[in-house]
Amino acid sequence: MSRASRNWVMVACALWAAVSTGCGGPADPSEAIDSLFQAATIPSRGTATTFDVGGWNLEWFGDSSNGPTNDSLQLQNARDVIAGADLDVWGLAEIVSSSQFNTLKSQLSGYAGILANDSTVTSGSTYYGTSEQKVGILYKSALMTVQQARIILTSSDNAFAGRPPLEVTLRLTLNGTTENVVVIVLHAKCCSDDTSWQRRQDAATALKSYLDSTYPSQKVLVIGDFNDDLDTSITAGRPSPYRAFLDDSADYRFPTKALSDAHIATTVDYPDTIDQHLETNEMFARYIAGSVEAYRVDSYISSYASTTSDHYPVLSRYTWSTGGGGSNDAGADGGGGAAQVIINEIGANEPGSDTAGEFVELVNVGGTDAALGGWSLSDGTSTRHTFASGTQLAAGRAVVVFGAASAIPAKLGNAVAASSGGLGFSNSGDTVTLRDSSTAVRGTFTYGSSLSGSDGVSMNRSPDASTGSFVLHTTLSSRMSSPGTRVNGAAF
Repeated sequence: MSRASRNWVMVACALWAAVSTGCGGPADPSEAIDSLFQAATIPSRGTATTFDVGGWNLEWFGDSSNGPTNDSLQLQNARDVIAGADLDVWGLAEIVSSSQFNTLKSQLSGYAGILANDSTVTSGSTYYGTSEQKVGILYKSALMTVQQARIILTSSDNAFAGRPPLEVTLRLTLNGTTENVVVIVLHAKCCSDDTSWQRRQDAATALKSYLDSTYPSQKVLVIGDFNDDLDTSITAGRPSPYRAFLDDSADYRFPTKALSDAHIATTVDYPDTIDQHLETNEMFARYIAGSVEAYRVDSYISSYASTTSDHYPVLSRYTWSTGGGGSNDAGADGGGGAAQVIINEIGANEPGSDTAGEFVELVNVGGTDAALGGWSLSDGTSTRHTFASGTQLAAGRAVVVFGAASAIPAKLGNAVAASSGGLGFSNSGDTVTLRDSSTAVRGTFTYGSSLSGSDGVSMNRSPDASTGSFVLHTTLSSRMSSPGTRVNGAAF
């Protein structure tokens, strides 16, 4: 616990002692302590029409002797993240206390859940005890019902560090479509020594063999703490232990490979991507391009590492309708592989003092062209640009709107000038909104001065061309900005 946290606890206990003796205060000091911790406001990452998936290692949840030392505060923060993110299903790791997990469920309206040692889980209590780390799942009960839950790959118990995966078959109804999806939650062996690497590889071999034979044509997602990266292993000189999945690209894909390639950390203390999402090929067409992210909820929770977890939640989203199509966030035009236009980069603080240099970059991260005629960009005050009739943005391409034509680089062919004659973004904070021709909001972002306070430095999605959070461009590249190109200057 941080010094600040200890001080708050001391104050809370003092207040409890005062009010409980003379004012009819709470009988439990933890109630007084909890009342001093303000709930965190976590921006939503889920939508009503997409299947939204999260994985999160909740460090020693409910065991204050090992993880965060204030169980009440850890519980509150976990509740705030899960409720605020508004995802449909969560795969959780390191849940120690069953009672703490049950309390978490009770405080999450609309969610049900299963812990690995529950009586409803086949072989659960055989492999998971009451005082050890367990995997679990939370899901929206209005959308899903559990068809079966079981512990799998028990013959490889040692390879999985005594934590064999939890497999849950869910019957999901969304957008008028009802189908089964198998969700497997795992927590692989930790650590970077050679023996641990070998156990992870053995576990990966067993998992792939199991999926190949058991689910050759089913929709399967494997989520959790894989405890290793995908580009190369955390064990020096070793390839990723999940190489067999990566090499079988016809049958398997890691959406989180995008995080690995961009060197996005999924833990507080280490630079690697070790929390993964793995999908079978039956899910390929459903995955919403660019939706994977390491959700940096530490931006909203004070002293996150000491109060909540040493891992960040990792998220991905999928369409769910007949034929694999559906409504994609931020600009879907319908159908499988639909267009998806995102606000990718914002230059609110132009180089120097010529506001013509302000810009907004849009990227179509979907699978088909997007018709932008009549779409508009606005700041917090008014509409600043409307795209001309017939404007098309091809899949995988970008277009950038500058404050004025005078600021457009000579060789940049995918840029236009704001139709109003300027963009007018404030350096102290503003809101950028993208609307389609029917004025429906297709994307919006409100930034503060921390992202617009440096002259000439833009804010950019991390990873680039994704639905990840905005960060200063200089955290992704040595370049101050990259309007119309990727963060490294390469063409879209």
